[in-house]
This record gives sequence, C-alpha cells and structure tokens, in this order.
Amino acid sequence: MQILDNRTLLVVIALISIGSAVALISLWRAQNKRNGSGFWASGMSCIALASVLLFGRGSLPEFLSLVIANTFYVVGFLLIYRGIRIFTGREPLGLFDISFPLLMSLLFCYFYYIDNNLNIRIAVLSAAFFIICTMVVKTLLAEKDAPWRTAGYAVAFMFGLFGLSHGSRGIIALFSASYTGFLDPSVTSSIVLLSSVFIIGGIAISLVLLSYSVLEARLRIVSLAIEQSASSIVITDKVGAIKYVNPAFIDKTGYSSEELMGQNPRVLQSGEMDASEYSRLWQTISSGDTWRGEFHNRKKNGEFFWEIASIAPVKQRNGHISHFVAVKEDISALKEAKERIHHLANHDGLTGLPSRTFFMQSLSNVLRSEHAKNCAVLFVDLDGFKAINDSFGHDAGDQLLIEATRRLSCSVRDIDIVGRIGGDEFLILCTEVESQAAVKLVAEHIVNLLAQPFIYDDAEVTISASIGIAFYPQDSDDAETLVKMADKAMYQVKRQGKNNYAFAN
Repeated sequence: MQILDNRTLLVVIALISIGSAVALISLWRAQNKRNGSGFWASGMSCIALASVLLFGRGSLPEFLSLVIANTFYVVGFLLIYRGIRIFTGREPLGLFDISFPLLMSLLFCYFYYIDNNLNIRIAVLSAAFFIICTMVVKTLLAEKDAPWRTAGYAVAFMFGLFGLSHGSRGIIALFSASYTGFLDPSVTSSIVLLSSVFIIGGIAISLVLLSYSVLEARLRIVSLAIEQSASSIVITDKVGAIKYVNPAFIDKTGYSSEELMGQNPRVLQSGEMDASEYSRLWQTISSGDTWRGEFHNRKKNGEFFWEIASIAPVKQRNGHISHFVAVKEDISALKEAKERIHHLANHDGLTGLPSRTFFMQSLSNVLRSEHAKNCAVLFVDLDGFKAINDSFGHDAGDQLLIEATRRLSCSVRDIDIVGRIGGDEFLILCTEVESQAAVKLVAEHIVNLLAQPFIYDDAEVTISASIGIAFYPQDSDDAETLVKMADKAMYQVKRQGKNNYAFAN
C-alpha cells in the first residue's frame, strides 16, 4: 500500500468534522425541543479541534498537540454519546461523562511524561474509542420499536466499525514493536487515518439522517392525523390564500382541492355574517391570538351549514406569523337540535303554537319596541270543547284543537301571533291595527269559522268561541294587564251566552 501524507488526512478529518458540526448546529437550531443534536455538533467540533491540534504536532507544545488533542477526541465522542442518550430518551451518565475524560487525560500525561510509551498511549486512546463506541451501539440497538430504528442501525454500524478498527489497533499496539511517531509516514498510521476519514464522515451523515428520520416520522404522523381527521382543516398563508385543505373539508364543502388552492376562505361565505365580525376575526389572528367562533357557510351546491371554528396563527422561531390554521366542526345537526329543543320549550307540542310564556315574552317585546303601534290582544276560549272531549275521547279533542288552530291561523295576518295557553284557550296578538273596527271584523270572522262543524269519524261536531279583546295603549300599556282585561271580557261573553266577542271596559 502506498504511504499517504498523514497531515493531509488530519486536515480532511478536521474539515469533515467542521462541516458536520455546522450541519448539526443548523439542525439543532431548527428543533423545537431537545433531541441531542446540539451535543452531536459539540462532539464534532471537539473532533475537528483535536485534529487541528494533532496536525500542529511539532509546531505546538507537546501538551497541546498530544495530551489535549487526544483528550478532545475522547470528549468529542463522549458528547456524541451523550446526545444519543438524550435522543433515545435516556438520562445522560453525568458522572461517567466527567470522570472518563479526566481518567484518559491522566493516562495520556502519565504515558508521555513519566513512562513515555507510545504503544500504551495508542492502546489507551483505542480502548477509549472502543468503550464509547460499544456503549453507543448498545444504546441504539436497544431501541427495537423506535420509528427511526433503520437510521439508528446505520449509526450503530458506523460506530461499530470505528470501535472495531480502533480496538484492533490497540491490540496490535500492545503486542507489536514500538511505534514510530504517529505522524511519521507508515502504512499502519495511514490505514488508521484513512479509515477514520470515511468512518467519521459516515458517522456525521448517519447522525444527520437519524435526526431527519425522527422529523420525517413526526411529520408523517402529523400529516396522517390531519389527512384522516374528521374535522375540516384549512391552512392559509399570512394574506389568507388557501395552501392546504384536508379530505374532510373537501367532503364537507363539495369543492375540489384544485378549486380551493389560492382562494380565500370567503368563497364559503353565506353572506349572513356581519362584515365587522370578519374584521374582528382578522384583527385577532393578525395580532397573534386565536379566534374562536361560528360560521354560517355555503357549500358548492348552495346548501347552507353551520361550523364552529378555531383559527390560530402559525408562528416561526423568530415569532413572525407565516400561516394560519383553521380547525372546523360541522354543527348543523347541533344547531337543528337546539332549535328543536328551543321550539319544544316555547311551543305547544300538539298544535305547534307558542306557549303562554313565549307568547307573553313576544307580547312584551312588541310593546317595548320603539316602533310599537296600536295592538289588540284577543283571548279566545272554545265553548263546548270539554263535552266533545268527554264524549268522543281525547283523540277527537286533539284533532279538534289542531283544526281550530288552523282556522285561527287563517284568520289573522302573518305578522300577527297566535298562541295556545291552556287546554282550549288561545291568545292572539294583532299588531299595527288600524282601528277597533278592523279587530271587530277579525273577531267576527273567528267566531264564524269556529262555529262551522268539525268532522270526526264521519260525525259532525260543533263548538263555538267566546272572545275578549283588549287594546294597546288605550286599555293598558302592560302585557300582563292587557291579557287579564281580555280574559275578563271573554268571561263577560260567556256569561251573556257565548259564541260572541266583547271589548274590555
């Protein structure tokens, strides 16, 4: 084998180590949490410094170019091992990390200044490399289920080669004749340095791949989670242009990914949300805060749907906002359920008319309105309903109430309100009435309609209606008082023979 220039090989090792340190530092700065890459960068820096000191052998003091250089080699590999323990989630060996390089440094001093034996010195350094490499291999091979295990095996292989090569070198040094100076041209030293060039380069590359394998595994998990999420997820750039939508969003809206790329999420707007709310949304997320709220949006086919959304800024390491991410859930069914519950709580289950409580709330709201005009409250009681209910049964009574509700609703305008407040009692609010005469016509129409026969099981049944009427603001400007006065007027009709109407005194 041709003897190589060992100083040139040391320069190559130093350059490889420096390049690796720079790459690992960049990788470390890109991490959001500790993963050991900072120690790997420090370790490679120590190896580069050791190679430079060893290169200066003959120009630098022996203590620097020999004892300190070899100590830096040991410290460099120990730092890499410490980073690997952190990477694998194991606690660093603090006592070992301190005591081991101190012991090696003392041995280097002893076998140079007291017992100047180059063979033993080489064996000590080789033993240090072998021990550290063995610990690295053991740590990495123990992680059998890790997502990065393939890259971990590659790192273990490179450290194993380095440990075996230096272990063999140490054994040869112990049982061979005395070495000449390490930098003196020789086949043995050339082989050691040349193998170190390739192995250290391989270690650096495999460490970088190890870090990226973890990042890739995390990104794959995150990507799969987003892709398979049941929630709609949208990512936009900082000006609001869509950069990504997940399949759930596509399924929900009916748009394809190609149609949405570069568009603003406002393509989904139904036009019902106030523009000021969108302004508050943008102001919130642009200032770095999270906005939460509801959207009433429109699908591609024109169908409306409700979403509850959380929109958060995506901040880079420097704190600048680069993107926005929106996570949205379809709450249309929930909205419909709430509306049904609200309707059931405020409406009669049989007729669907407003209940007494809801009717009184509506009446109070109308009377408090700035635009309240003349109103009339009609208290309607069905005469003879109990007899039909008792004679024909409750089913007949229910059918009669449903038909009576239909007739009452047909007797008034859409702006008027009909409510059922008891078994056979109804309240009607007529708003913006022109005169008492107009209300009188409504009351007469109701009396006539309800007096017409009802058909049940081919049998005709008849009832009548007694109606009391109170006016706002002539009789009262209070909702409860108006109803009471209409009630009294209705009982006046009943006392006078029923099937008629009367105005409150």
